[in-house]
Amino acid sequence: MTAEPNRRTADLYLWYATLAEASFWVPVFFLYFAAYLPLDAVLSLEAIYFLSVVTIEVPSGWLSDRLGRRPMMLVGASLMAISHLMLFVGPWIFVGELMGSPLFVFFAIGQGLRAAGVAFRSGTDTALHHDSLAACGLVHEFADREARAAKRRFLGAAGAALIGGGVAAIDLRLPYACSFIVAAVMVIIILRMREPSAGEDARTSANVLTQAGSCLAQWRSPALLLLFVFAAMMLVLNHVPYEYFQPYIEAVLGQDGLDTASTPLVTGLHVAVTFWLASLVGARSIRIRNRVGLWGVLLIAMALQVVTIGVMSLWLSPLIVVLLLLRSCPRALMTPPLNAAVTGSIPTKLRATYLSLQSFVGRLSFSGTLFLLTLAVPATAAAAWPTIRTQLGLAAIGSLVFFAFITVVAIVRRRRDDDMGSPQQDTSSASAT
Repeated sequence: MTAEPNRRTADLYLWYATLAEASFWVPVFFLYFAAYLPLDAVLSLEAIYFLSVVTIEVPSGWLSDRLGRRPMMLVGASLMAISHLMLFVGPWIFVGELMGSPLFVFFAIGQGLRAAGVAFRSGTDTALHHDSLAACGLVHEFADREARAAKRRFLGAAGAALIGGGVAAIDLRLPYACSFIVAAVMVIIILRMREPSAGEDARTSANVLTQAGSCLAQWRSPALLLLFVFAAMMLVLNHVPYEYFQPYIEAVLGQDGLDTASTPLVTGLHVAVTFWLASLVGARSIRIRNRVGLWGVLLIAMALQVVTIGVMSLWLSPLIVVLLLLRSCPRALMTPPLNAAVTGSIPTKLRATYLSLQSFVGRLSFSGTLFLLTLAVPATAAAAWPTIRTQLGLAAIGSLVFFAFITVVAIVRRRRDDDMGSPQQDTSSASAT
């Protein structure tokens, strides 16, 4: 019976989601790179990662719409395994200390492969989940199951952060070894999946440029265009606290006279609690959307992140470290409602490409943001509080501009719809603003 393999794939997706964000290196990646390279090289490595993602993002989505979801997810998991292995063994093979050193180049290649792994699964895994449920007649469960998947992603990330921070206290390289093992397990899970049963019009035969053009044509719907802009902006805002929370915590520990050698343990515990709180929010995100509407929940998420970036830029304090426990809650709050609003509104043969294009614009914007922030401080500046404060201050100003823009556009759009006598349509078929 065709429904059974599709249902099994949808169920396996929940296990896949548990491991997809289990990145053991998250609590220490900044500290790890900074142990071998100067600050400008560390930020450049992150910019290289995001730039690599955007280079591959749209082609990978097109390949998913053309060749299928499962093959692209398999490629992505395999590349993740290779990249984590490279980042683990790099310091044993090469020496660094400078931008352009052999270790920097090796790390850059590893970052590029990790970016490719993320790009090949970006949008494709969500599309596979939707397609699998649609093929077995359960597409009405998509929003609620995405909330469950979000909870699992954050719980997996929390467990990985706790373990990663612990093993990093022994050796900063060990979290990458753990991530390699998890990526290998993801390969096994994907091999057990089946490509969702699709209709005759479910795969594209268009070339990548035509496919991208068809995706842009979806912006004839103002609601989809506004959601696209919001998603790209929020990818930038969500990543600012992510990039800076480690050196921020290290600066707080140093200010209070504590041993900064304990930073990996502290950041590991911090990230674990952060993701645990996010899992609680993610599980309730659809219920919150049903109460306050789609744009209500999206604007709340953006406001929370703007406040987080703002207070980080103003004060170096243990109280802000506690506040940073909420830094992933905006992403958890917005992702299931956003996926539900967008995914079902895009034709199957465009779905992965469109979601990849959405991610592409956000990641390109953040890559450019990182490069601009490196220009705001001297090239050889260390990751100390004065440097961090300068860069976070600029990010805070930008985040306020983003929030003001998207809020005004959303309000104007709603008023225009009210004046026309027709309520704004929520593309998820749920309650809107």
